Amino acid sequence: MEKTQLRRPRSVAVVGTGMAGLTTAHLLHQDREKRYQVTLLEKRDQISLSAESISVPSKEKNNPAIWADVPMRAFAGGFYQNLIRMYDYLAVNYHAQPFLFSFTRLPKPQDSSTTSCIPGPSMVYASNFHQVPPVPRTVDLIHWLVEAVYALACYVWFTFCCFFVAPHEEDQKTGAPSESLDHYLRRIWLPQTYVVNYLLPLISSVCTCSHHELLCFPASDVLAYKRQTHSQQHFVVTSGVQSVQQKLLQGIDVRLGINLTQVTPQNEGVQITYSAADEQTTSEYFDLVVLAVSPDVAASLFSPLNSQLSAIPTTTVETVAHTDETSILPMLRATSSLSLKKRNSDLSSRTQRIHFFSNDCITEAVHEQPNSILVTTNPLFPLDKSKIIRSANFTRVLRSPQSRMFINSIFRDRSQRKVSPYSWHSGDNGVYLAGGWCWDGMVLLEGCIVSAMRVAADLGVTVPWDSAE
Repeated sequence: MEKTQLRRPRSVAVVGTGMAGLTTAHLLHQDREKRYQVTLLEKRDQISLSAESISVPSKEKNNPAIWADVPMRAFAGGFYQNLIRMYDYLAVNYHAQPFLFSFTRLPKPQDSSTTSCIPGPSMVYASNFHQVPPVPRTVDLIHWLVEAVYALACYVWFTFCCFFVAPHEEDQKTGAPSESLDHYLRRIWLPQTYVVNYLLPLISSVCTCSHHELLCFPASDVLAYKRQTHSQQHFVVTSGVQSVQQKLLQGIDVRLGINLTQVTPQNEGVQITYSAADEQTTSEYFDLVVLAVSPDVAASLFSPLNSQLSAIPTTTVETVAHTDETSILPMLRATSSLSLKKRNSDLSSRTQRIHFFSNDCITEAVHEQPNSILVTTNPLFPLDKSKIIRSANFTRVLRSPQSRMFINSIFRDRSQRKVSPYSWHSGDNGVYLAGGWCWDGMVLLEGCIVSAMRVAADLGVTVPWDSAE
């Protein structure tokens, strides 16, 4: 009887159904020794990873529907090593996707009530220089050539610095935080015109944050991302992230509509308190709990995290899927582009366009997707409501040198914990953290995979796609 008790699977509640939660649940559920009984808990009435994605019927009768991911889920080789290994392990189909970026500086003062003030693009750039970008017809050729040489020279200098000029790291003796991106860019004398017109629009669209918020990031985040993605191809999942979601969910118990209110460690396990559809408060015990949620939500659920996670900045990002071409018409006319409806539907070979509209504070990114769908992030101009397909707001976790110290402390190796000034670490009290923000790097999908792999490793579970295995 005692032997049977020892072999009882440990119950694990994974809270959150984004990429981190799904990957963590999948790894524990697939444990070779069957030591864990996993339950996925989600506040919404649907799995959140692809909740905002859109299924668009194909114009060809025999072709499957096309999925437009909202927000965009492109990933690049080099930086997304673990994500790509997981996709390969799961046999997820993905293909290389070239992009054409157009940069437009909005005039001052900006009238946010109309798109009539939007000029044509000042520059068009092809990802990894895969093609010769078109010269905008709205720009004088000589002026464009001068601007192109200037932008290229700045790009080369920034790339050189990313590889050979290291940022100032955290000082373990004095406790001074690492160098911010703003300080680093000024230290390497990168011209502000290039920073404002090209560098910030491009990187802030990747991080979906404002220019000021990006400049507060640790410089090490951006430099590592640039080094690892340099000359690497971009990819997208051919059938959208919903296909990844289906593979990760196989065989896992999922409970939707669970509004978690508190996580409390007890002697016999971890107590979770929640309300379901009937709004009655219920308590339940699990051996372990994984909080795969944003830091503000984790802090509200688990009191020992209040002080540490309060220093991690977050913001709210709006993403809209629509068919309103008004704002991008100047770009299409300036580059003699065809109408969206007439473009080639071959997803694996055609170049997709992303248009950046920047003011002094923020950049609106408009991504042209197949079948006339546009996905706008951080919209600066109103959209025709009749052409809006779906609008969503999501929490974006930001980075700063100070928050980097707190996060690294939470996930510091156990052998180094005695030097940490902070009391709680991931795994203490049977509670773990996972998410794109739970690692030392840009808050992107790769962080979701790395944090899930860390939870699995801490619990002795083999990660099947880990190259170290």
